[in-house]
Amino acid sequence: MLDAARLVYKGQPAAAQPNFNPAYRYLRTQIGDRTIFMVLGYIDQRPEGPVEVWYSGSGEVVRLLNGQLVGTTGLSTDWRNVRFTGLPAWPGADAPSATGNSGQSYARLRDLMPGYRFGIRDEIVRTSISPPRNTALAGADAASLRWYEERSVSRPSTASLPTARFGISRSSEKPQVVYSEQCLSSDFCMSFEQWTPPAPAVGRSASSGT
Repeated sequence: MLDAARLVYKGQPAAAQPNFNPAYRYLRTQIGDRTIFMVLGYIDQRPEGPVEVWYSGSGEVVRLLNGQLVGTTGLSTDWRNVRFTGLPAWPGADAPSATGNSGQSYARLRDLMPGYRFGIRDEIVRTSISPPRNTALAGADAASLRWYEERSVSRPSTASLPTARFGISRSSEKPQVVYSEQCLSSDFCMSFEQWTPPAPAVGRSASSGT
């Protein structure tokens, strides 16, 4: 799958629009000013649910469980292992609006590299919010999604993280995270967007990138 991700770009710089192949699923990932398109490699089954394993053309790997980061490889900061206690499912379409939502709580343990920091504990509260205005969304309108934020208190406190945000599809039968903003450390944050490539232009092969 790493070879497949590299073929998507065919040597193009990360900022360039890659040669999308409709046979693959893509994740539009933004790290600061850098935008990359990751390719879904495979699904890893865990007791909590299926984990999507995404690859970039330069070898970074991101693992997402129902939109939640559960591991990374090849970044300047990596989460090597993530465990949850009481992780709630994403609310369905009939969930209450942001007004009056008291939130849901759960705990997360994560191992952070570099520095060999193991067993960092985050006490997390998830609440619904109004659609934000300042996002990196590129393929959807923020108002078309249901939004949640997660605030955490970490032990040790030096490992505390900024607030995470998640945009959930209103159209799918099962709640699906379309977009999220999550941080691996206090100063290393990323956004992830499930990406549907635009239709190829007339005269251009839909299988470009194979």
